[in-house]
Amino acid sequence: MKHLDNQIYLIHGYTATPNSNWFPWINNQMKRNFSIPVNMLEMPNTDQPRVNEWDQKADEVIKPSNHMTIIGHSLGCIEALRFVSQHQISNVNLVLVSGFDETTHTLPQLHEFTDSSLDINNDILPKIKNAVVISAVDDDIVPSHYSQKLSEHLKCKFILLPNGKHFIDRDQIFELPSVYEELQNMLSQN
Repeated sequence: MKHLDNQIYLIHGYTATPNSNWFPWINNQMKRNFSIPVNMLEMPNTDQPRVNEWDQKADEVIKPSNHMTIIGHSLGCIEALRFVSQHQISNVNLVLVSGFDETTHTLPQLHEFTDSSLDINNDILPKIKNAVVISAVDDDIVPSHYSQKLSEHLKCKFILLPNGKHFIDRDQIFELPSVYEELQNMLSQN
């Protein structure tokens, strides 16, 4: 297993923090097994997120480089895609959990992030080395068909787990081995 010279970033979602859900666990796994810490972005105003504030925060924290890895959860997936589309980077790895790239009937308050559609074919796909979208059959916040459509747009692997809902504290999800397994696969290809 090779070590990455690049950085790994995690962008949490709506109402979350870097200490929520399975985020501390994945950081500990990567530090312990690869000596690679995950740079955890603390996004502003998570209860009422604004596109310009989230773009600004991502620009402040993420150092654009070739061979970077971004993990996104829920709304963090859209922000990850926005970051990729706005920067001259290549060979990006994306692990997108409970992601979506269109307005959902369950989260209409986040429409500002989906109103301006991304040019995935021209501004994102050419920059991606590996991508995977992970969802659960019983996700009640971002129904899995939204995540499946995201994977189709990105022409990438889609993992549909039998349960786990939205992979958050509420559902007692404090570890997410499928994210770790996908990161391992991506690291082995570098």
